[in-house]
Amino acid sequence: NGENARRDLKRKLPQMDRGHEPRTYNTNSTPYDRNALPPGWLDCPAHGQELGCIIPSKVPLGESFNDYIPNKRYTPKQAINQQRALGRELGLVIDLTNTTRYYQLSDWKKEGIGHVKIRCKGRDSVPDDESVEKFCNEVLDFCSRRPNTKKYILVHCTHGHNRTGYMIVSFLVRTESISVTEAINKFAQARPPGIYKQDYIDALYMYFNENKPENLVCPQTPEWKSLPDPDYHGVSVSATDNYTDILNQENIVRNEIMTNDDVLGDPIPSNQLRPMQEVCYQLLKMGKG
Repeated sequence: NGENARRDLKRKLPQMDRGHEPRTYNTNSTPYDRNALPPGWLDCPAHGQELGCIIPSKVPLGESFNDYIPNKRYTPKQAINQQRALGRELGLVIDLTNTTRYYQLSDWKKEGIGHVKIRCKGRDSVPDDESVEKFCNEVLDFCSRRPNTKKYILVHCTHGHNRTGYMIVSFLVRTESISVTEAINKFAQARPPGIYKQDYIDALYMYFNENKPENLVCPQTPEWKSLPDPDYHGVSVSATDNYTDILNQENIVRNEIMTNDDVLGDPIPSNQLRPMQEVCYQLLKMGKG
C-alpha cells in the first residue's frame, strides 16, 4: 500500500541530520587561501601614468600578504607614498575587483582617502553598463567637488589593465569627445600594453556604436600574466585547480544590428537631469519647462 511505499522510499534516501544542508566535496580542489597571491601579480608593474586625474594601478595588497611578498610588496601605504613622491596626492580609490580580501578599507580611510567599490567579475565578463555609469559619475563627482584642489583617483582591478582600462577608456570617450580607438591608445600609452583582452576591446566598440578599425591589433598577453584573475565571484583559484570547471562564460548581450526598438545611451543620474534639460532648452531656444 501507500504507507509501505513511503517507508521503502525513506529507507532508500541518504540519511542526514535535520536542519543541515548536505555537504558536497570537491576532491580535485585545493583549500581556499585568502592570502593566495593573484597569478602574475608579483611581476606586474605597480601603476601607470596619470590620465587627467586618474591613475591606473594593480591592486595594492594589505599587510596580511607581507609574508608572501617580502621583496615585492605594494601595499596601500606604499601606493600612497609612491604617488606622493611623484607629486600626486591621492583622494579616492576606485576598486573594481570582485572580492574584499586584498586589503582593509581602513588602510585608505586612516589617510583621509575615500574608497568606492564597483564589483566587476573580470575573466570573460566585461563591466556592465550600470557599473560603467557608476564609475563615470564617481569620477565626475570627485573632480567637481575639488575644482581648486588637485587630487588623484587610483583605479585598480587585479592587475590594472582590462577592467581598469575598460572603465577609463569609457570615461575618456564620454568626457574628451575622442574616438574609442584614440582612447584605447591613450590608455595603452599610460599603462602598457593597455587592454589585452579581445572581448573587452570588441565590447567597447559595440558600447559606443563605433566601427573597429580592421588594422587594430589586440596586444599580446603580458609575460607576467600566466593565468586568469582569481577573484571570480570572490573565489580564489590556484594554479593547480581546474578552473575551467567552475566558469560559466557570460555572453555579452548586445545587438550587432541595430533596430528601431534599440534604446541608445544610458540612464541619466537624477542629479544631472535638470541641468541637462536646461542645456537642451537653450540649444533649442525654448523656454524652461
